[in-house]
This record gives sequence, C-alpha cells and structure tokens, in this order.
Amino acid sequence: MTAQHSHVAPPPADDVPAVVLISAPWAGPSRPAPTVLAELSRRWGSSVHTLLVEDPDDDLLDQWDVQMLPTWMRFTPRALFDDESTLCVAQLTGTGPRGEPLVLEGPWTLSHRRSGALPKHVVDADFGPNT
Repeated sequence: MTAQHSHVAPPPADDVPAVVLISAPWAGPSRPAPTVLAELSRRWGSSVHTLLVEDPDDDLLDQWDVQMLPTWMRFTPRALFDDESTLCVAQLTGTGPRGEPLVLEGPWTLSHRRSGALPKHVVDADFGPNT
C-alpha cells in the first residue's frame, strides 16, 4: 500500500475565494451536495477553490459552528483581525475536486455561509466567482 500525499496549495497570492462544503454520507440532505460541488468546480475553474470536508469530527463542527449538514461556506484569502466574531483559519483541509487530499494555506476568513440542501443554481449564485 502506498501512502497518499496531500497536495498543499501555496498561500493565496490573489483574491481567489474558497468554497468549502461540510458534508457526510450518513446525512440524507448531504448526499447530492458533493456532486453539486464537483459540477460547479468544473464550471468555476481556477476562479474559485473548492474543497469537500466529508464526515468532519466534532471539534471542527464546534470550531466552525456547523449546526446542520450540508453546510456551504465561502472563505476569502485574508484575515480580519478587527472582528473576533468572524471565523478565521490558518488553512483549509479536505478533498479537492478530483478526490485528492488538499490543503489550502491561508489565512482564510469566512465571508458567507448557508446550510441545508441547495440547488446548483443557488450555490452558484451565492458562492460562485461572480458573488
């Protein structure tokens, strides 16, 4: 068995946001969400990073205040130090659009969040590159 290595993306040099999907296969409303993310990732190309966090541990759910699965989150590549109520993280870790382990170095600041099963056009409008 070979070790699977994560691809570590360099720190963001531009304003390319990251869309993170928090999902779990055991949560019924989450089942179609990874497919929606994969389709939108192909459409968005390099204008938006996409990352799937599947079946996250309780610590991440608590730290990121995730109350429902799926939860869609959009992060911007910078830290806001003047607002302690805004979620800022040093890196985003999960699975990339082709199923590869992926780490996006930050800092990243949460700019938008929605929970629940969302149709593709709503995710595109709320989280896509033209947001």
